[in-house]
Amino acid sequence: MPRARLLLIDDHTLFRTGLRLVLADCPLLGEIFEAGSIMEAVQTHGTMPVDIILLDIQLPGLNGLDGVRVLLRYFRSARILVVSGSTDNAAAQAAEVPGVVGFLSKSATAGEIEEAIACCLRGERHFPQDAASPATPSPQGALTPRQLEVLGQLCLGRSNKVIAHHMGLSENTIRVHVAAILDHLGVFSRTEAVLEAMNRGLVQKP
Repeated sequence: MPRARLLLIDDHTLFRTGLRLVLADCPLLGEIFEAGSIMEAVQTHGTMPVDIILLDIQLPGLNGLDGVRVLLRYFRSARILVVSGSTDNAAAQAAEVPGVVGFLSKSATAGEIEEAIACCLRGERHFPQDAASPATPSPQGALTPRQLEVLGQLCLGRSNKVIAHHMGLSENTIRVHVAAILDHLGVFSRTEAVLEAMNRGLVQKP
């Protein structure tokens, strides 16, 4: 059975290095790729087949949970396992995000990490007991709060540059959010996105 290819996304180099050393002897894994952000992951490894992604929640630019949908556009067969140093509702939040199949604390042991990876590769979900059942989706659908904020800015007719300045983000990050919004709504332009969002009741009609 071929060994799985893993992509590790975390902005802390020391943590990535340590985790890579921990996983080096894992019999389930073959190649291990690294990236410090979602944008770097897409730009550097977006054409490579990846089986599982270990994704930190707190990332510079595009937040980990906000970027799950973007990652799945480039790594369609990957199973995403969220890793976080915070346990305050993080597992429950991750369980509600479509595409996330598991959660790990950064304090997990090597054995716990390997067990989580094995579970996810079998097609199962791996969450703490109190976060195992995803919450009922909100009427707003799968868009994240950050994406809904960007969508609201699109409805005001603002450019990526203006939205980036208003939200304190980079234009690159806004472009990724806009792409995720268009993909979610099944449209091809910003104007169509605004109209579709209004039809779905995601934003109020002027």
